[in-house]
Amino acid sequence: MRRLWLLSVVAVLGCTGKYVRPTGAAPIEATPARLERGGYLVNQVCSCGFCHSSREQGDILTETERADAFLGGGNVYHDEASGLAIWIPNLTHDAKTGLGLWSDDEVLRALRDGVRPDGRFLFPLMPYDNFQHLSDEDARAIVAYVRSAPPYHQKAPRQPLKLGLLYHLLFETFGVQLHRPARDVPPPASDPVSRGRYLAQIATCTYCHSAGKRGPRLPGDPLYMAGGEVPFEDPAIGKVWARNLTPDLETGLGRYSPAQVKAAIQSGVRLDGKKMAPPMSQLIPHYSGMTDGDLDAIVAFLKSLPPVHRAVPERQLVPALAADLR
Repeated sequence: MRRLWLLSVVAVLGCTGKYVRPTGAAPIEATPARLERGGYLVNQVCSCGFCHSSREQGDILTETERADAFLGGGNVYHDEASGLAIWIPNLTHDAKTGLGLWSDDEVLRALRDGVRPDGRFLFPLMPYDNFQHLSDEDARAIVAYVRSAPPYHQKAPRQPLKLGLLYHLLFETFGVQLHRPARDVPPPASDPVSRGRYLAQIATCTYCHSAGKRGPRLPGDPLYMAGGEVPFEDPAIGKVWARNLTPDLETGLGRYSPAQVKAAIQSGVRLDGKKMAPPMSQLIPHYSGMTDGDLDAIVAFLKSLPPVHRAVPERQLVPALAADLR
């Protein structure tokens, strides 16, 4: 996906500056409750393996995750349109190719703030602008679970990032932080809409379905959750626009019941009966494992949004994939 919204980061830098939180050395206690919660967040809600579990050829959009290389990295995300090539790192605690030399708090800071141990900022293909909303306890649970994963030695040599001049200046030279350090983040309120909003943020639903040409749309924007303006684009797939998830009767989810919307998330079949395309189809194995209560909450949040009448362009798939996804 051509991330044109990064052009707006120049303005963000001018108004937010750099806010790097110091880290501590104290480990995060891996209690049974944290490991259980962290496993659910990593494997279902946040779908970390979608990017970070190794693939045979390193392509996250067309290949399945390797069970023997869970969170082992080594994939490369290519954006042909803008010339980006992003190496996706190994999250296991292998000392040479993973996070074995990082402290727990450094992992926590990277998760929510996008800051590496050396103080440089991660490229925001890692959705830390969404993960800033993780509650303190959920963030600790994710770190505890990731640290419990078996170490995996990534044999593929690390590839240098290809960012282009603008992106290199923003993230490698000057450093851009998209938000102030996340701290003292409470859990969401217990009502379904509040919990659904929280889950939609950390599941990155708002990352794709609110993507605009000049930046990610925030709540209150007239086109919030009304579908992506910029398509996911890949030579093996074609072009795919994120759909309008507002309850508009004609162009969104308004004519479908909550049960139908929930079933689409669980099955990977669109509401018009066609199979979903990547990247959503690659996320369905994760999202479909969410609890009924959490899926119901996400649907309740979507149904609570103001309806926006906006027809998203129909996907333009390569012929072989189009035939497979009828």
